Amino acid sequence: MFGKRKSSPAGKGSVPAADREMQALQAELAQRQEGVAELELDLLNSQTELAQFNAELEARVSPLQRRLEAVEADLAEARRRASRQALWGARANSPDIPEDVLLQYQRLWGPDPGASSYAAPDAPSTAPSQAEAELKLLYRALAKRFHPDLSADSAEKPRREQIMARVNAAYHDGDLAALRQLEAEPDQVPGLAAPPAPKTREQILAELRAEIERLDQVKAELERRLDDLARSPAVRLKLDARLARRAGQDLVAELADQLKDDILRAEKELASLR
Repeated sequence: MFGKRKSSPAGKGSVPAADREMQALQAELAQRQEGVAELELDLLNSQTELAQFNAELEARVSPLQRRLEAVEADLAEARRRASRQALWGARANSPDIPEDVLLQYQRLWGPDPGASSYAAPDAPSTAPSQAEAELKLLYRALAKRFHPDLSADSAEKPRREQIMARVNAAYHDGDLAALRQLEAEPDQVPGLAAPPAPKTREQILAELRAEIERLDQVKAELERRLDDLARSPAVRLKLDARLARRAGQDLVAELADQLKDDILRAEKELASLR
């Protein structure tokens, strides 16, 4: 006959319920940290791509825009002089002509229809250009280790801010060697903060829950910033240009050509008024 099977000691080969709860919270925290690091990378990439597109606009469109604005300013003045001449004839340049002629001109002509609402974008800095896959992988890993928002220790935040600024700069410049060097930075500096007092299990669980809640707020803020960026006119124009490029069109070239046509029309009218 078979003997009675002995039962395993309590806890051996299984995880106590208390430990399972803590492990679940730790896993949830790690997931939040990964999500925040991913959103940080998405935001940085979006800003970099927008900077690249703004650089293209600055090089190909902005000089034409500034030229058009200068010609339109000259044209507005020429129209004003022509209006004075039409109203007052030979006396148009006489000092006794009242200044309300300009008001009459404005009533006749209205606001300048050629005025443009386009604003020249700021020139960007250099964008990353090499080993993109490894750059992204390293960036995410370093962001999870050093991003100030991923630490609840206020004493550590100034140091993390400095390291994260170096991480962002290295990623932005495509400097893989600099990112690899930053991997050697310790997660924490010994002695920077006083050794923590021993904590009860309930205190640890409460801190884990609080950190998860805090990271949820960080995640929501990053998502808001990404949404705001996605709705900006500059990003919409960049997306339109990308879609046009896939269809074999160059939207930036079309914008430049339209500005050239506007400049030509304005210059012809200006020449006729001189």
